[in-house]
Amino acid sequence: MPYTTTHVLVSIILIELFREYFVKNNYRFPRYYILIAAIAGIFPDIEYIFQFPDLQRAFLHSLFTPLIFLILGLVILKFNIKSSKVRERHLKLHLIAFIFAAGSLLHIILDSVLRDGARLFYPFSDVLYGLNLISLLPGSASFWLIALNTLLLFFWIFWMEFKLKVDDYF
Repeated sequence: MPYTTTHVLVSIILIELFREYFVKNNYRFPRYYILIAAIAGIFPDIEYIFQFPDLQRAFLHSLFTPLIFLILGLVILKFNIKSSKVRERHLKLHLIAFIFAAGSLLHIILDSVLRDGARLFYPFSDVLYGLNLISLLPGSASFWLIALNTLLLFFWIFWMEFKLKVDDYF
């Protein structure tokens, strides 16, 4: 499976691109959502904390996890559920749920495309679905995953420096 940093970097890069090119409004889409996307991108790996060998890449790596977050976001939106703590930061609860849906789905896609796969339909099916594209490359998988992380990190650093003008904050 891709490293944790891969999941975090892909999540924050994609949400930052979404924020920059689609939302185009920093007030409507504050940077807190980027932190939330980073957490959402690694959320399915919470399974590893509990150390259940039979449940690794099981329920939280199934398509039901993003579906649950999507439904939760729709319910919050439909019934106009609000939280004062969340609103203090100009965040919307339904967007947080949608970001968790997207982050979990992105995590599952990365695991499925790059490595052995995920149990997409767990608990109904125990089959791992994946392309394992890393295995097609010469050399070790670790080398290519580290190379991918390096490229993503450099992209993020250059994005922060040249597009967002990070040095203006200092």
